Order: sequence, then C-alpha cells, then structure tokens
Amino acid sequence: MYNLLQRLSGITSFAMSVLMALAVIISVITPLIPSSPTHQVTLHNIQTTTGRLMDPYDKTSKSAEYARLTFDVDADLSSMFNWNTKLLFAYITADYDSPKFDTNRVVIWDRIIRNKRQAKLRLRKHHNKYSFRNYALTFEGIERANLTLHINPVPYLGLMYDKSMLSIPIEIPRALEPTDKPGHKAKGKRKSGR
Repeated sequence: MYNLLQRLSGITSFAMSVLMALAVIISVITPLIPSSPTHQVTLHNIQTTTGRLMDPYDKTSKSAEYARLTFDVDADLSSMFNWNTKLLFAYITADYDSPKFDTNRVVIWDRIIRNKRQAKLRLRKHHNKYSFRNYALTFEGIERANLTLHINPVPYLGLMYDKSMLSIPIEIPRALEPTDKPGHKAKGKRKSGR
C-alpha cells in the first residue's frame, strides 16, 4: 500500500513537527528558569574634559565634552548559565535626558562572558571602555544620569532578552574651562558613591 519513500516522508514530517514543538517549548521556558545573580556597581568619580583626539576623521572630537568614569563592578552571574545558555553579554549604560532629546543611552563598558568561570566579575577602579559624550557635544543642561548594568543571556535556542540588573544615579559635572587653572579641579571632578 505505502512504498518506502512515503513511509520515510511521513516519519520525517512527524519528527520535524515534534522538533518544532520542542523548540517553541524550550524558547518559552528558558527565560523562566530561576537564577540568583549577585551584582554591585560602585562609582568612584566622574571627570569631564573638553577636547580629545579620538578619531582623526571626526572634526567634532576636539571641541566635544567627554566624561571619564571610574567604577567598580562586583558580580557573580554564574547562576544565569543553564543548559540553554551559550554566553552572557554584560554591558553598562549611562541613561539621561537632554534638552534636545528625551531619551539618551550611551554604552560605556561591555564584556562577553563565555562560561561560569568568567561569570565572576571583580573589576577595581575600571574606566569606561567607550567614550561617553553627548550628541550635542556638550553636557550643558544635563546634571543627572543613571548608570545601569544590563545582562543579555544568549541562548542556544530561543530569543535573546535583556535584564536590567541595577541602576544607580550619578551627577555629571561641568567640564574644566580653558581659563581654569590646572590645579583647580572643583568644577571638573566630582566624587560620587552609591
């Protein structure tokens, strides 16, 4: 009645349907797997300066204001690794409102964590990895921002999702003016803690 090709086609169709159903179930339950990561970010200071030669092709880099942050990160993210976790993508953003734009987000640090051994972060007096500057080239009108630690678990199967772990408020000081004396750091450097 049925030849070998028809039976093979029926078995293959059934197997593919079962695999698709398993893929959907795995992608739905993976974000629900419990984890208990510990994390803490401590800000030591922020220093803003005007003019930095970052890119020789960027004409605005000499006149823009840049912020340099010094911070500690203590985190144990090993509990976020499970049978469906390929890696974790950890990053810190500075989120703030400016007079021209309601929402601004600048990534200042990131790290790819490939296994449980690398998931224990202990950074001391670390600086931002990427430049922190405003689109308007100045931090004028911006006094406060939030420093936020995000974790993106990257699964073998399923969708990536973002977990905002913690957020601490920071104050952005005004940059040193060219007429300020080099020894006078009251305007350009502000200590801030958690």
